[in-house]
Amino acid sequence: MKAVLFAVAALTATSTAAADLGMGLALNTEVKAYHKVDAETNHLTVEPELRWTSAAGPLSVYGEMPITMYETNHTSGDDWNVLNILDDGNYPLLELGAEYDINGNTMAYAETTYDFNAKDRGEIEVGVAWTF
Repeated sequence: MKAVLFAVAALTATSTAAADLGMGLALNTEVKAYHKVDAETNHLTVEPELRWTSAAGPLSVYGEMPITMYETNHTSGDDWNVLNILDDGNYPLLELGAEYDINGNTMAYAETTYDFNAKDRGEIEVGVAWTF
């Protein structure tokens, strides 16, 4: 099964692309296949992101939802977790955020999550990030 997982990873790693929907909207998707060494589990996730970027300025607002497609030793007992995604307790986590580019390598941001399983908002994080 590990060979199948890594074959899927190799095929999908290059297929990640963004679709410009117009009016500042973009749909981005990231596909990841990985192995957790300590937990000894394999994972395949798909993370769709809908992002709106202001045409008049440096503001960007996004919502994304990582969806676990496959996970060995999943608590549901089914490795293909995507089959259980609509079951109570297996709903994906919604991540919401906003970014404001201050200059080429500095941005201010705010982000939070919403857990549909617990029906609870996560911690709100506000900060400044530098890249170099």
